[in-house]
Amino acid sequence: MNLEEKKISGEIIYNGKILTLIKDKVLCPNGNTSFREVVLHNGGAAILCITKDNLVYLVKQFRYPYNEVMFEIPAGKLELNENPYDAALREFEEETGNKAKRLIDLGCIYPSCGYTSEKIYLFLANDFTISKQNLDSDETLEVVLMPLDKVEEMVLNGEIKDSKAICALYRYNLLKKNGKI
Repeated sequence: MNLEEKKISGEIIYNGKILTLIKDKVLCPNGNTSFREVVLHNGGAAILCITKDNLVYLVKQFRYPYNEVMFEIPAGKLELNENPYDAALREFEEETGNKAKRLIDLGCIYPSCGYTSEKIYLFLANDFTISKQNLDSDETLEVVLMPLDKVEEMVLNGEIKDSKAICALYRYNLLKKNGKI
């Protein structure tokens, strides 16, 4: 069964600093036409860091769209054409003040495939040295070290809502269970 839609025409509605909003007219597989509004985004890189003592690095920060303070794993947006691995190294050091010696790839997720092109690349850091935190000028966050079992409990009870943290933890646990890390 053919499920693909074909773009007929499109226009840029908004072109901002971190995203572009487009509106495309598409031909649906059933022959009808429709419109698709899409947020174009360079993507991001996120780092799950678990220490040798099973402590997880989280960041706590206010998220304006939700009007709440959230627990997340360290992460940041990719610059145009930036390598996700390099972005993850940069963001981990900027946000936590730690320099990862290497990262383990935990895969890529599509956080909201219905309306955005954003991809988030997930990594695991478990070998690092202490460096210096270097937050962006518009960034305020608190670094929190928490036991892995407490983080998993917070995911289960809805205290951690950050999809990249939840997915990274899930993939980490699957890889560990299957002896791949």
